[in-house]
Amino acid sequence: MKGNEKLDGLLGKPLCMMTGEEFLQLNELARHDAAPAAEPQKTYAHGIGELAGVLGCSESTIYSLKKQGALDDAIVSNIGRKILFDVGKARALADEYQKNAREERHG
Repeated sequence: MKGNEKLDGLLGKPLCMMTGEEFLQLNELARHDAAPAAEPQKTYAHGIGELAGVLGCSESTIYSLKKQGALDDAIVSNIGRKILFDVGKARALADEYQKNAREERHG
């Protein structure tokens, strides 16, 4: 618990009374304490065209995958003509679909 004792000592000291070294130590200790595992941010694609651009394929491929139901679990919202896709899930589902289709063709 040496780090916590150091942090408590530095937190009690006025900033104007700190040396440059103490200030840098305080910053380093605070950075380590405040950096738990950050949750990866989900990315979303707004529409077929944007998803095709992110995945690097054509819009017709996305339309085909959607029509066959391969991307159903990746659809976050489908209100009217606006579709919101979870990009990570869509990529995984498209890869799985492609792998299964390749296995069916080649036995």
